[in-house]
Order: sequence, then C-alpha cells, then structure tokens
Amino acid sequence: MQRSRASSTSSGLIPQTQSPVQPLEAPKIIVFHPGSQQLRIGRAADLNPITLLHAVAYRRSEDAVGAAHHDPLLPALNTENLTRMQAEFEEQRLAASRTLQHCIVDEQNRLRVATPPQQLAHFNRRSVAEHVQPSISAVEDKQWVSDAELLYDEQILRLNASAASYYDVHFPMRRGELNVHNGRGGSLQATLSHMERIWSYALERRIGIPLRELATHSAVLVVNDVYVRRHLREAMTLLLLRLGFQRCFLVQDSVAATFGAGIGYGCVVDIGAQKTSIACIEDGISQLDARVRLNYGGGDIAQVLLMLLRKCGFPYRECNVQHSYVDAQLVDELKERICHLTPTVCGAQEKHFTLRRGLNTWLRYTLQVGDESIMAPLAIFHTELLNVTGKKREVLTQQSAQEQYDCEDCFDAEYLRETARRNGVRLGDSVVMTTPMAPSTTAKPTQQTINGEDEELNVVDQDENTASSNSNQNGHQQQQKLQSKASNSWYYNSGGQVVPLDQAIIRAIGRCNNYETRRKMFGAILLVGSSAKTKGLTAWLEQRIMAQVPTGLEVNVFTKGMDVGMVAWKGAAIMSVLESARELWITRTEWQRYGLRILRERSPFLW
Repeated sequence: MQRSRASSTSSGLIPQTQSPVQPLEAPKIIVFHPGSQQLRIGRAADLNPITLLHAVAYRRSEDAVGAAHHDPLLPALNTENLTRMQAEFEEQRLAASRTLQHCIVDEQNRLRVATPPQQLAHFNRRSVAEHVQPSISAVEDKQWVSDAELLYDEQILRLNASAASYYDVHFPMRRGELNVHNGRGGSLQATLSHMERIWSYALERRIGIPLRELATHSAVLVVNDVYVRRHLREAMTLLLLRLGFQRCFLVQDSVAATFGAGIGYGCVVDIGAQKTSIACIEDGISQLDARVRLNYGGGDIAQVLLMLLRKCGFPYRECNVQHSYVDAQLVDELKERICHLTPTVCGAQEKHFTLRRGLNTWLRYTLQVGDESIMAPLAIFHTELLNVTGKKREVLTQQSAQEQYDCEDCFDAEYLRETARRNGVRLGDSVVMTTPMAPSTTAKPTQQTINGEDEELNVVDQDENTASSNSNQNGHQQQQKLQSKASNSWYYNSGGQVVPLDQAIIRAIGRCNNYETRRKMFGAILLVGSSAKTKGLTAWLEQRIMAQVPTGLEVNVFTKGMDVGMVAWKGAAIMSVLESARELWITRTEWQRYGLRILRERSPFLW
C-alpha cells in the first residue's frame, strides 16, 4: 500500500484518502452567481440572495490624463453608419409590425389595431415634465459624489453624465464572460481585481462577514455553461487564495437551474442582461453538443425600446444612455415595466416615469406607448432589430480541450496525446487517459504500478518522430477548428444573421444524441434569467416552437413560481448542502497542492 500510494503521488495522481470533511452548515456556505450586469450573492440558508450591480467605480486623480473609462450599463449602439442603421431599423420595424397585425385579439377573430407612431408622437411632444418632491436627501447625494473614492451598486446608478466624468467605471463581466479588453483596466488580472473588490464589498457591507472570517466559510460559484478553462482556474484562485475561503466548488448555471426548479431534465434557456444561453440537461449533466451562448439579452432589448420610443417622440429628449448611468438605468426600468408579449393588449397606453435631475430636482414625465412595448421584446425573434447594437454578433459553443491549451496544465490534451496507450490509436488522435505519467525521452515501453495493477504506456521519442507528430498534430488541430466553426455556424441563417431564439432552441435540442432525449427536451423547456420576466414570453415562445416541430411532438415552455433570475442561485444553494456534494468540494490546501488536476477530477462537469 505504501509503495502504491507513493507511486501514484509521484506520477501526479491525487491520493484517494483524504481527511474527513467537516459537517456542512448552510449559514457558512456563500453562493456566488455573477452576471454581466448583476451579482447575486447570499448564504445557502437565505431565502433569497442579495442582488447588486456587478460593477465598481474608481475616483480619478486630479492629474489623470485622458477621458474617463466607462463600461456601459447597456450595450453600445452601432454608430458606424447611423443613417443607414436607422433606415434598416425602420424597415425591420415595419416587418415586425405586419406580423403583429395578423394576431387575433378576441373570440370574434378580430385582428389587432395598432396606434400609428405619428399619433403617439403628437401627444408625447406636447408632454411637459412636472416637478415632484425628491425622494433622496440632497445632502447624502452631495457627500458620496464629492468624497467617495470607490462606488458600488446604487451609487454608480446615480451617476449622471457630469458626475460620471470623475470616475472610471468597470464591469468585470461582459456578454457572459470576463470583460478582458485593450483599454484601461482591461487586463485579465485587473478584471479579477475589479471582481475581488466587488465581492469583498458584498461580503463585508451587504452580508456582514469580515474577510478575516472567510477561512471558516465555504463558497459555491455558478459559472456559465460555455466556459473558458483559464477563467475558471482564475476564479478558483480568487475564491480560495485571494479571498481565503476554506473550500469551494463550481457548478454550471443550467445545471443549478434544474435543481432550483426541481426537475431532473430539461432544456434550460437563460436570458440574461447581455447574453442568452441554451443548454440541455439530463441527470444533472449538461450535454456538450447541445449548449450554446448567443450574444444578445435584455440590454439589447432596452436599446431597441429606446429607438422605438424616440420614433414616437420620447419626451425625455436629453436621454444619453452611453454617458449617464442614471439614463441607462431609467431605460432598463422602462423595459421591465412596459414591455410584454401579450397580443391582446393593443392601443395607446399612458405610462409615467420619474427622473432625478440635479441634487434636489425630480421630474415626472408622461408618455404614450403603443406597439413599441411589444415590438421591443420581439427583437429576440426578429433578430434584425438587434442590429442597432451590432451586426457582427458572436455565437459561442463549448470549445474542446484541444482548443483551450493551457501552459500551466501539465496534463492537458496535448500531453495525453503524447502519452497515448498502445491500443490502436494513432499518435496525435484525441484520447482520454485516466493515468497520465511524467514525460520521458525514451522510446521503450515503461511499467508503472497504479492502484496495484500494471499498465504499459507507450512514450514516443520526439526526436525520432518529429515529422510524423507535427503532421498528425496539425491535421488534428485543423479538424478541431473546422468542427468548431461548423458547430457555431449552426446558429446562423444563410445571410449571416444570428438565428432567433425559437430556432436556436430547436437547433440546440436537435444536437442531442437520440430521439427520446430530444422529445424529453421539447417537453421541458425552462425559462430563467433576469430578462425572462417579460409577460407573455412563455406562451409566445411555445407557439413559435410548436409551429416548427413535427405534429404530435409535445412542447412545454414554463417558468417556476419564483423570481426567474434567482432560480440558478437557489439551485446552487440546494446543491451545496446535499450529501452527494461532499465529493465536489475543493479545499484551499488541495488547490495549492494539485491545481487544475483536482478541478479536473472534482468538477461536476466535463473538464
């Protein structure tokens, strides 16, 4: 036993014998669910998580050079050719309007009657703002604007265009992954530092846990289905080494959503602020070929709504969502309040909103909206409307291990190919090997004792087979790239336009292995995410999918009876206290000793 254990340790394997795990206590487990716009965080014992803006603002020094850096709350508009973009948008708006005209509103088969934008504009242009009493103390506003070095959450959302010029504002995530860019504070380590500050603020100021006590707490991190391996490695380092948690594990958001919804299988559609992800889950496993991330979400819908409101004379003409976080938050709130997908609601509707202007000035606006409230969320089905935030929209599927080479991973796919067993597999082919060993320069087969058994490994001398190895390896890499490109193009139409949500769901389910699995997925389509709250979305999506699948196939689109944005967080909290989750925890000591090897063995998804 001693010889076998020493052999496995020297070869890089993780010993199976571990110290007893301490009992799990829900109040000592912190669940993180970071998003592009919001962070949900809380104890596993809490009924609901705390939700705050996933951003941090740094006050600029007086001698700072250049303009302030502002990561936008809403996706930026496509301003390359504004005139052409507006003309194309109007053409697509009319096309969506014709679709709505064929909707039936009652049992008498009467069609919808839309209010022309010109009629709405006549009222809105004559609308005058009314002064109302401020709801926030002017003294408090002045104090944090003039003195605070760091701003978080609601403080950032109070920054108008003038106040925002004194701060650099960073969102550490964009479109569902780390916001790494070439601008100021856009490196990977800087992005992780922004994230560390936000999470530390949430732990200390919002939950009330001093950072020095995190050594007695555990953490669960909800990650995206389509992930970057290096980013997950950095997230583990952030939680275990930089913040100092005792232990943690990672879980994919769609898997956590099925636990939160209490279902064993289903197609999870997560519509977030800046991305929409689709994943098919069966028995707690996310199907590798049936997961995709589309780079559009609620923020794009908000920009479409603003374009439509301006078409009908939006009374707040000074609205500037790119430079004022107050205005961006206003448009985002209007999207949540007035947008719907209920075709029986038609005609002009009066809406009110209040806006803070200055330290102690609040204005109340009145506007009329018609089909704008239903046409904005229709953009996820008529994706040409989303071109206002960019035509070149990425569609991401999960990259294979061969495409995510990591120089710090000494047992990645490159090494496994070099140490392939002699079982008819050609050098350079992708194999899964359960017992990697250290590289050798000899061409002879070597013997190694592993768990009491002898296995023969074939290690090929690089000097003798350089030409053959390079040729096969290059051919394999080319094949992987072609397969990845073909998988991504599955979610584009012939004209290069990203497919609508209903078609993306159908194509994702179509990539499942067999008919029985596909049938089950169509019968359990779960909608989650902060932007899935639109009234009437489930019924509209279900009708669209039913019209495109074979007759007799049951389609069921549903949400759970809770805030759809919290389903994944609730599921992760449930998973963290299960008895079966004991095998998933990774301690700080294990991470320092084994690194990625322990994550490959313990992660509840295919690494």
